[in-house]
Amino acid sequence: MSTLLPFTPPIVKRLLGYVKSDDEKVWAEKAIKSLVKKLKKNNQLGELEKAITNAGNKPTKCIVIPRSLDGRLQISHRKGLPHVIYCRLFRYGDLQSHHELKAIEACEYAFHLKKGEEVCVNPYHYDKVPTPVLPPILVPHMMHSYIPLDLALPDISHSFMNPPSNANARWSAHGGLAEDALGTLNMTPETPPPRYTYSDTESCFGGSAAGSVVSPAESPQVASYERCPSIAAAGSLPPPATSPDRSEMTQVHYPQTDAWCRVFYYELQNRVGDVFQATENYLTIDGFTGSNTSSRFCLGLLSNAHRDKTTEQTIQHIGKGVRLYYVGGEVFAECLSQSSVFVQSPNCNLHYGWDPATVCKIQPGCHLKIFDNQEFATLLSRTVSEGYREVFKLTQMCTIRMSFMKGWGQEYCRPRVTSTPCWVEIHVVGAMQWLDSVLKEMGSLPPGSSTT
Repeated sequence: MSTLLPFTPPIVKRLLGYVKSDDEKVWAEKAIKSLVKKLKKNNQLGELEKAITNAGNKPTKCIVIPRSLDGRLQISHRKGLPHVIYCRLFRYGDLQSHHELKAIEACEYAFHLKKGEEVCVNPYHYDKVPTPVLPPILVPHMMHSYIPLDLALPDISHSFMNPPSNANARWSAHGGLAEDALGTLNMTPETPPPRYTYSDTESCFGGSAAGSVVSPAESPQVASYERCPSIAAAGSLPPPATSPDRSEMTQVHYPQTDAWCRVFYYELQNRVGDVFQATENYLTIDGFTGSNTSSRFCLGLLSNAHRDKTTEQTIQHIGKGVRLYYVGGEVFAECLSQSSVFVQSPNCNLHYGWDPATVCKIQPGCHLKIFDNQEFATLLSRTVSEGYREVFKLTQMCTIRMSFMKGWGQEYCRPRVTSTPCWVEIHVVGAMQWLDSVLKEMGSLPPGSSTT
């Protein structure tokens, strides 16, 4: 196959020499031709070539193109956000999502500003979101025995997954679960689960818009999806209690891990297949039968002698499934399937002030942030002063459950996640190992103490 289309203009040939991504050459050429055609109309070709050839070493102006109605740009068979497309082509060859990008302050037409009818696609007006450095957790010295967290975690029959119908757990004022909530973390929500819908102007690369959200505490009217500045700002946590002298404290740092998450696949109550270790910053979980890679987990490849007809049909409808992004210490889930996925994330629910067991519906093409390391760090740091019992309750904050096609909880005919045909349990490895190290330093409950 020829790498260049017939009648390729000289400027397109020059710009092709600066392509960083491994996208198909013919598609990359079409993307550049499309951009060149738009920039000829407003005499910005020189600015584009200056930005690309100088690799951002010299300041450049915004390079703008018209913004489409849904914010996306169609090139051949692919559709994505324009700034993501050209940042991937000319600067970050491994770029997967707009979550990974942050506009520089000097950019006047950055995508998120939604300024007028134009959007900046200058690759050097967007930087990658850095991974924040989390401060260490200060833990008082204690001399007690310790049970490793991987041995202490309950099995799939625990109450977080299978809530009693009369559970009424709430986050307590001191940052953990209320006392009556221990062991009943997975209560069914008292109001309909929130739904994620298309936005008119924002969308993600290869997908659609950032979702608007209806909170369980709100009316049916759709409210805009806005990031909470911090848990403390939202009033979920009080000021930290008086701490012992720092000389009597041990610093527990966030661990470096090879995999950022582990994925366990279930059909009803049965574990199927081996644990999947996600080592890439993005992971697709789909229903196809291809071979697993470091960034793809194919559920259709797995066999189960006890699989029923409903489960078989569900797998066939998973299709492209869901894509997880791990960016800057945050985890996002994007529904690529033609059917919705349902997510239960205590970390996400705490962010919005929802019941910890709320199950969120993510509609096709929409996405949701389902975990935030910084918010978990804030919660863990403030809970240490409450003692081992309160810290141990946070083990469930590191676990996310996600079902395909079928939801569960009070608003659905299936009361428990183990009643859904196909679902996965995701362990956020870094947070879980960090919590494990903190618990190790704290020791354990005195003999005879109860965790209830």
